[in-house]
Amino acid sequence: MGDRIRVVELRQDPEPGEPVPADIVGQEGAIQWVTPGYAGEKTVFEIRLDDGRIVNLYAKEIEPVEPVQA
Repeated sequence: MGDRIRVVELRQDPEPGEPVPADIVGQEGAIQWVTPGYAGEKTVFEIRLDDGRIVNLYAKEIEPVEPVQA
């Protein structure tokens, strides 16, 4: 946990009751929790964005952010 990510896209079929704001594409944050997918379900990543919001995203919606080398 704590790996840095960037949001690269949003799912086309959001789950009812779990709205994902469109303005998060391009934002960065950190993985807080991973819920593994069971019985054909997708793995869900709980992300704390740098602006403080928490969203649940699938793997195809995020990409790793490489740490800056000093």
